[in-house]
Amino acid sequence: MNIDDIFAEIILNKDEQQIVDLAKKEVMTAPLLITQMLENSDIKSESVLIKFSEQSPLLLYPYFTYIAQASERYNNVIAWNSWKIIANLLIVDYLDLWQDIKERYFKTFESELITEVLNSISVAKTIIDCKPDDKDTILRLIRKCGDNNYTICDEPAPHINTVAKQAIDEFFTNL
Repeated sequence: MNIDDIFAEIILNKDEQQIVDLAKKEVMTAPLLITQMLENSDIKSESVLIKFSEQSPLLLYPYFTYIAQASERYNNVIAWNSWKIIANLLIVDYLDLWQDIKERYFKTFESELITEVLNSISVAKTIIDCKPDDKDTILRLIRKCGDNNYTICDEPAPHINTVAKQAIDEFFTNL
């Protein structure tokens, strides 16, 4: 397949698993998906990349640093979900690229946005399993995020702390 055909398949195909299967066969699929995610804030491409990272992390790992760029982007949804991809890639992190971005991940636990914190908690077990040296730091940060000053539309929302504390309890129950 040429690059135009791959791009058309990404854009037109509604079946994300078929796009994942294409990425496993066609080497140019992953870079196109990453470009769509980074430059166009394309949620579909990001969703495909999450599935791809779950199924074939070694094939996606060469693009780790590009995917990590998404965690710095303005678009919060893309940034938050990029941690799901990154967490899945850590199982094959033979270059220890995690060291370059882990402080950025740790910082997410201090967020005023509950969605960001909940997403960070949701990938914590995967990260701990792959990077056990960071376990104590991650557990400490999770315990502390129940006391964050959460906001909704830039207004204080102390009632959201209940949601955070429930997520924390659930995390430790399932750890």
